[in-house]
Amino acid sequence: MMKRRFKQAIFCLLILPLLLTFSAVPAFANLPTTAETLVPQNLDYTENPVDIPNPDRGFYRANDGMVVPVRGSGSGTMNVGDHPVTVGGVQVTTRVSHVYFDLRNFSSNAFTARGTRYDESYRAPVNVSIGSRPGDTVPYDYATHFDYWKENVLPTWPHGVSQPLSSDALAYIRDKLQQVRDGNGVTLVRFNYDGAGYGWVDVDHPQDGYIDQSIADIEPDKATVLAQIAQLKPILHEYEDVIMGVDGGMFGPWGEMHSTSFGTSPQAYAWLLDAWLDAVPVSRSIIVQGGAFLSWYNAAYGKNYTFENIDQIPAPKRGSPEARFGFFNDSYAYGEDEGDNYPNDWGSLSEGAGWPGDPLGDAESYDRGRVMTWIRHQNNFYGGEAQGDATLWNTYPFVGWEASYAQTVYLNADYEASVHDRWGSFSYTKENVTKKMTNAYAAPYKTEYAIFDPVYDGKTGAEYWRDRLGYRLVLRKASASEWVAQNGTLKFEGKIQNVGFGNIVNKKNVTVILKSKTKGKSYKALTNLDARDWRPDLDSRAGNIKAYRDLSFSIKMGAFGQVPVGEYDIYLKINDPKETTANKRCIRFANKGNAIWDAGLGANLIGSTTVKSAQPIQ
Repeated sequence: MMKRRFKQAIFCLLILPLLLTFSAVPAFANLPTTAETLVPQNLDYTENPVDIPNPDRGFYRANDGMVVPVRGSGSGTMNVGDHPVTVGGVQVTTRVSHVYFDLRNFSSNAFTARGTRYDESYRAPVNVSIGSRPGDTVPYDYATHFDYWKENVLPTWPHGVSQPLSSDALAYIRDKLQQVRDGNGVTLVRFNYDGAGYGWVDVDHPQDGYIDQSIADIEPDKATVLAQIAQLKPILHEYEDVIMGVDGGMFGPWGEMHSTSFGTSPQAYAWLLDAWLDAVPVSRSIIVQGGAFLSWYNAAYGKNYTFENIDQIPAPKRGSPEARFGFFNDSYAYGEDEGDNYPNDWGSLSEGAGWPGDPLGDAESYDRGRVMTWIRHQNNFYGGEAQGDATLWNTYPFVGWEASYAQTVYLNADYEASVHDRWGSFSYTKENVTKKMTNAYAAPYKTEYAIFDPVYDGKTGAEYWRDRLGYRLVLRKASASEWVAQNGTLKFEGKIQNVGFGNIVNKKNVTVILKSKTKGKSYKALTNLDARDWRPDLDSRAGNIKAYRDLSFSIKMGAFGQVPVGEYDIYLKINDPKETTANKRCIRFANKGNAIWDAGLGANLIGSTTVKSAQPIQ
């Protein structure tokens, strides 16, 4: 026994130096990898500054003139998501259609056609008067052409009838939404009673001066509005997969939620938005203006917020009713909030300030920075129609910075060309972008310099807008299991950056696809990743690693089904949970590299792995 122990001790003394020597040799690290070994993937992690058409974001095409018929099939052609247009000199493939369903035939107050217009040439009959101005003598010189026209001519225009939506009307709406589904786009939906703006006069008349106002309450009574929304509810659920969001609409000319009795009533907005919250699928947002939201929020929670403290409304929690509201700005990036024309933004951002009785604050309570901060906190859809002459607000560099701050998601591709052309003529260079912004928000919102992203150096401002509208995803890092057993767990660690202005608002399925490199067959498994967590940052540059979001997952191979042994590419597919087609309306990354996007799968390449035979369970 003593000899055996002595020999063992001698052996250990002799072998120990050898073990120490081998441990320092790099070849020792080349032992076979384990299933837990993650290896970096050979992909291009840089952004490609080109048009990447994706759903729920970008420039949209307006589809107005969709007059819902009482009987018959109606008319109108939908943009279905593959229509290229030119915006500011650059080509854009639009994925969003903004459809205005005109319910004029279903309101006794709405005009179904326009009769004699009040315009620059209109004159009342000679020696006819409904009043006179001080100093007039008999026979009166007619001085109030507009009043006469409104009282005597306007009532002769044909009107609709307040009634339930007919079966043909509901079929018409379904048909238009089906056209979108059959295409490759999504739609913003708006219902209104005055899609042509018949209830609005905007004219510089020689006798009466400039008139710019609503001329009639065009909505039906409350009961009719609510009954029609209830009829629309099943359709909105049926086409949830292609509905990007629903405008609050209904009130005012063009359904822009202003000017009429309902359109300036906090009480009316409280019941209207409650009705939409019930009718619109919980997965979809309702897009309104500030006054409408304040009216609903105050009524729902017993608060008294106004435009003086709108920025103090708590940021909503995901899944709460208040989180479902976005903002439509029909005067996007226009106006001022100080100076002689204060607050002349054409009444969009400030809509609700100065309503009769000032329930939400007077006109001077509006502050652009406070409204924009509320919009940012909403973390929802923000967009609309750019318009107006050149101001500090709708020109570079401020317009690009504010879009990032407010997280702008969508804009009208057709309106307004003069604004888009100014963006197209802007050269996106460091010198031009980093000029001091004299119109930056007052404290505590003050920002003096926009961030220059070198990816777009030398391109135009319109190209930057085309790509940055809404979300834009770039894969920044990727490591995957070098191999995985058939009964093992596929692991992936990655980072993604949203370099766009805005967010992914609607929930998406994030699915991993294993595609055989030899046979082409695919196997799918759903992850628990939530693309809505991939929030943007004011700094979209690649070097801003704090803006990288997590893209990691572990999936048991059984979730893919029976996956044969072999070599596989790993893809990530991102689309709506209710999507009914194989590969439409899927989100594409903006990475360089021709092999990143697989159109047949509607998915993005994120790596590769080897599937080996099932291993013994330990």
